[in-house]
Amino acid sequence: MDSSYQQNVTRIRAVANAMKPLEQKVVFVGGATVALYTNPEASIEVRPTDDVDVVIELATYGSYARLEERLRAIGFVNDQESKVICRYKIRGITVDIMPTDPAVIGFSNRWYGEGFEQAVLYPITERESIYIFPLEYLIATKLEAFLSRGNMDFLFSHDFEDLVYLLEHARGLEEKLKDTTGGMKAYMKATLKVLSSHSDFEEGLYAHLSPAHAQYHADRIQKLIAALI
Repeated sequence: MDSSYQQNVTRIRAVANAMKPLEQKVVFVGGATVALYTNPEASIEVRPTDDVDVVIELATYGSYARLEERLRAIGFVNDQESKVICRYKIRGITVDIMPTDPAVIGFSNRWYGEGFEQAVLYPITERESIYIFPLEYLIATKLEAFLSRGNMDFLFSHDFEDLVYLLEHARGLEEKLKDTTGGMKAYMKATLKVLSSHSDFEEGLYAHLSPAHAQYHADRIQKLIAALI
C-alpha cells in the first residue's frame, strides 16, 4: 500500500492534470501539501487526507459562476453530499476550490490572496510542477484556519496537527519565520502568543509530535515561538 505521502501526491497530480484545461493559475494549499515542505524521511509521517484544496484568483461571484461552468465542462461535479459551496468531485477525489477574495462566496482565508501572489513552483515529479504557497504563508493559513474553526481543540483539529507537523519537520523553518516582516510578522506574533499561552497547547503539541523525539522537538518549537513573540 502506498504511504500517506504518496497517496496525497497522487491526488494532487490527478487534480492538477484535471484542471489543466482551465489554462489558469491554480495554487495548491492545505493538508495534502504539507509533506512537500519536508525532507523525504519526514514525509512518511504525514497524515492522509481525503481532499485536495486549491486557490484560484477570482474577483466577483459572477466570475465564480463562470468558473463553475468551466469546471463542469471538464468533468468536475458538485459534491452533493456536502453543504460546502466550493466542494467538487473529480475522479473520486474531493476538491475544495477557493477564491482569493472572501467576498466572492462569503468565506475564505485571509492569507489566500497574498499567498497566491507569492506562490512558488514545486516539482511534484521530474516533469511536472505545481504552484504552492511559500512555507510562511502555509503556516499562516493553518493558524487562521485553526483559530476560525478549530474551537481550540488542540488534540483533534487537523489544522493544528498540520501546524505541528510543519513546525517539527519543515525545511528552513527558523529562517523563514525570522525573516517575516510587516503584517505577516505581526500576525505570527499575535496568533502564536494566543496559542502557546493556552492551557491545552503543550498537551496538543506533544500529542502530534513524533514519539521518539517528542521532548527534543517540543523544546525546539517552544523556544522558536518564544523568540518570535
